Amino acid sequence: MSDPPATGGALPELPNTLFSSGRSVLAKFGYRHMTDGEVREDWAEMWDLLRGDFTGAAGGMVPAFGALEEGAQAAAREYMARRLIADRNLERCERLHVAIFSGGVRTEAVERYSTARDAYEHSVEAFGAARERLEQRLRAGAAGG
Repeated sequence: MSDPPATGGALPELPNTLFSSGRSVLAKFGYRHMTDGEVREDWAEMWDLLRGDFTGAAGGMVPAFGALEEGAQAAAREYMARRLIADRNLERCERLHVAIFSGGVRTEAVERYSTARDAYEHSVEAFGAARERLEQRLRAGAAGG
C-alpha cells in the first residue's frame, strides 16, 4: 500500500498536537509546508533565517550567504538541504500518522509510519552533523584558515 497523498498545500488536521506545535517552532527557522514536486532553493533567504544559530568572528553575526567564502557556502547549502530533507520526512510522518487515525490501526500502516519515523530521525541526525561541519568551517574561516 502506498503513502497517503500530500494535501496539495493545505495542512492536514493532525490528531497529534505535537506535530502542529512542532511546525510552528520549525517555521521560525524557515520551515514551510510544500506541495508535492515543489522545490525550495532560496539559499540566501534560508540562510538569513538560520545564520543566527551560529557565531561569527569575535562573537558577532556570521556573514550573509553571498559574503561567505566558497567552502562555507557549500557547507551552508548542505546544512540547509539536510534541513529541507528533514522537513519533507516530517511531512511524510504526518501524512502516515493521519492515515493511521483515519484508516484504523493496521499493521502495514503502523509499519509504514515506523519506517518513515526512522527516516525522519536519521535525517535530523544528518542535519545535526551538517550543522557541526558548518560550524567548524565558519570557525576556521573566522580564524583566517
